[in-house]
Amino acid sequence: MKNLFIPLILFVGIIMASSLLFSCTSTSVSEKTTKSDIPEPVEEELPFSVRFVQRLQALLDEGKDEEAINLFQELPAEYEKDVELQLIHASLLVSSNRLEEASTLTDKLLLIAPENKDVLMLSVMLAKASGDKSKKTATINQLLKADPNHPQANVELAQEQTLRRNFKQAKRYYEKSLVGDSNNVDALSGYGQVLYYLGEDKESKASLEKALELDPDNGFAYSFLGKLAAEDQNYLLACEYVEKAIECDSGVYDYWLDYGSYLRFRGKFKEAEEAWLKAKDLQPDYFLGFAYLAGLYDEQNRFQEAMKMYQKVLELNPQYYFAYESLGIIAWHEKDYPQARAAFSKALEMNSENVSYPLMVAATYLKENKVNDCRNFLSKQLRNKDVSSVEYSMLRLYYDRINDSQVVRRVQNTSNRNLKGKMLYYLGLFYEINGNDVLSKKYYTEVVNLNSPMFFEFRLAEWAIDNTGK
Repeated sequence: MKNLFIPLILFVGIIMASSLLFSCTSTSVSEKTTKSDIPEPVEEELPFSVRFVQRLQALLDEGKDEEAINLFQELPAEYEKDVELQLIHASLLVSSNRLEEASTLTDKLLLIAPENKDVLMLSVMLAKASGDKSKKTATINQLLKADPNHPQANVELAQEQTLRRNFKQAKRYYEKSLVGDSNNVDALSGYGQVLYYLGEDKESKASLEKALELDPDNGFAYSFLGKLAAEDQNYLLACEYVEKAIECDSGVYDYWLDYGSYLRFRGKFKEAEEAWLKAKDLQPDYFLGFAYLAGLYDEQNRFQEAMKMYQKVLELNPQYYFAYESLGIIAWHEKDYPQARAAFSKALEMNSENVSYPLMVAATYLKENKVNDCRNFLSKQLRNKDVSSVEYSMLRLYYDRINDSQVVRRVQNTSNRNLKGKMLYYLGLFYEINGNDVLSKKYYTEVVNLNSPMFFEFRLAEWAIDNTGK
């Protein structure tokens, strides 16, 4: 799955490092002066702002974030408008998720320094966090007016376009960001992502590898290198990359989904299951992990487990069309005809052109000897159908339950291989329901002999033959 990149940008420490530079003096020392001749700096001689930042850094190094924030209460009044110190304050509030306080402080800083790029960018991120799209857009425009290649502003616009799957526009924004800062890790990572989506694999790999040179703990870059390896069907290498991504951050849902997929392609089904179970546990309210597990259990004929997973998929995402068909197939195998009927009926609602669904619904009624219910259902399905089509003929056969020889001729004369295979299955099913085991086995065997399982009825025919004995 091509997943999307939305990094969290915090400003903690942006100004701190530059502020500490104030502690370095430019005192000239003659060549004959020895180290012992240089007096140790006296703390009281340093500017207050430098001493304050040093205390702040010490608290942060000890993990005392709240104490570091509270330290700002000690600032003398003349420092209330010190943009650099107050920007550190706002950034620390953001890192502690005190966004409302950070936003209030940032708005004050904008009044003091309306063109300060760091303050503007922090305002952008706070507007994003609060969902204020108009403020976010206005502030980004203000930034780009002053600096069209502002790295982080262009990254933000690129990420917006990526979410909209407008990858070409996202690419242009990332390129502007890299003009502003060729070593911007967010831009390099995101650029690698959109190049992957655009099929520019060589360039994507180069960008991601550069991002890793600058940030060796960039799990996102590793994950997309894994996707690139998987595109080349090098699933061993893909696993190695995504394992590194997981080492960087084991709490990312998409990494575990990808890991399971790569393991499955390597035939490591147990390990794939474990990876998808991990994904499911990370996001129990998202359907995709359940869908992957359902497919795996289905392939392994673990039908009861598969049914539970498909049911969970549809509970979380009722619009996931393919799960209805799969659930119907398994329920049919388990002879749970009411559930099969419900599933195929939902599939029919979403795809009324697929003749398989009304035929399967009709078959579930007939399996339960509900002939009148079957006729009532099919009377609606026969409306507006092309009476000259083989699909209409088959629906009519299930409705009337006579003139089967005429339908057989039409099916045998069908040139479309997949359609013919489907219709042969429904001939076999019709004869099975009506107790003619010889003819049912004949047509099921014809389906299986096509050896082209491009339709789910192929699987049903195999099951039917297994039940009657080859």
